[in-house]
Amino acid sequence: MTIGMNAIEFQAIAHDGVLDIPAEHRRRLDGKTVRVVLVDAESQDAGGNETLFARLRRVRIQGPTDLSTNHDAYSVGEQDA
Repeated sequence: MTIGMNAIEFQAIAHDGVLDIPAEHRRRLDGKTVRVVLVDAESQDAGGNETLFARLRRVRIQGPTDLSTNHDAYSVGEQDA
């Protein structure tokens, strides 16, 4: 099955659960069923200059204090994980 897709991208400010479609797209979309995907543009732009390693440094995990020494035992289930 082939699905043709015409995508329109624009930025809008959400207010009270409403997004305004820019005037240049309203006539084309009027009365049509559309698929909407929302992406927070502010959070996307904020991390744009940050390197992968900088983001990985912020990752925090929880585990047993002896995980690094007894990794193999935990992996095969010999220790309570």
